[in-house]
Amino acid sequence: MMVVEDRDSELTQRDAAIESIATGLGVRAERGKKFAELTSLRVGGAIDWVLSPQTEEQAAKLVYELEQNGIAWRPLGSGSNVLADDGEHHYVIVSLKELKADPIFDANRVSISAGYSLPRLCVDAARQGLSGIEGLNGIPGTVGGALWMNAGAYGQEIGTVVETIRVARDGRVHEMPASEVQWNYRHTSFREGELLLGATLRLHPDDPNSIAERMEKAKSQRMTTQPHGTRSAGCFFKNAPSSPIGTGKMIDDLGMKGTRRGGAVVSPKHANFIVTEGEDAKAADALALAEEIRERVKREHGIDLEYEVELWSSK
Repeated sequence: MMVVEDRDSELTQRDAAIESIATGLGVRAERGKKFAELTSLRVGGAIDWVLSPQTEEQAAKLVYELEQNGIAWRPLGSGSNVLADDGEHHYVIVSLKELKADPIFDANRVSISAGYSLPRLCVDAARQGLSGIEGLNGIPGTVGGALWMNAGAYGQEIGTVVETIRVARDGRVHEMPASEVQWNYRHTSFREGELLLGATLRLHPDDPNSIAERMEKAKSQRMTTQPHGTRSAGCFFKNAPSSPIGTGKMIDDLGMKGTRRGGAVVSPKHANFIVTEGEDAKAADALALAEEIRERVKREHGIDLEYEVELWSSK
């Protein structure tokens, strides 16, 4: 009983500190949210607090104050690449969705905040006659999420056009050169606890009509091959470097399209997509199905599939 009381007392003190920090910085603070409301898979358990800074400077000060008070936090954009479990998550979500000021174009460069929509940025750049990210147009989510995982599609990766990145350091916005980051396949050297605030991209000029044609072609291909309009987190697994075929084809060849576990199902349209259906769908359903896929692929092909989706635990 004493342990429970001590825990409750700690949470009460922590909550008071969070409320004080948010009020002092003028940051909107919300309680009673669930990851089912915050992620594209529409599953996941309760989260204690969601704090939503509106500027990069405000966000940098916020995470500094949280850290000074020993309060755990995680950043979240549109939640399009996250599977959070069904438990109670006792940490703060720093939502970056409000960091969406209009991009600033200067010749071939564009400065953009982390919460800005990646597809919208691709359209904006195309209208400016700037190429280099049009292949990313159909990737849902924010610029910050794209930077974190080095998002890519159709032969383009965002890391190849990043000039500088803005991160939170000691309560301030710090700009670092992209050369200090390791840009790998769907992975970067950014570490847990780093907050990406924005970036400056260096693109290259091209005919706007040519860019628009390439974007339309990529969009058409996505609409044909991927489950548009469903509750998904994009490709669930990375392509295996040791395999000559893509992960989706590998799963399809195992006959797993349409396989269902509870409210989660392997998309009949693209086998590397797990979609959730119904109000009773759980994160545990999606994870159980994903692990079943990994076991089958390991058994049949000897390949350990790596998750492309981020798995967030409440423990």
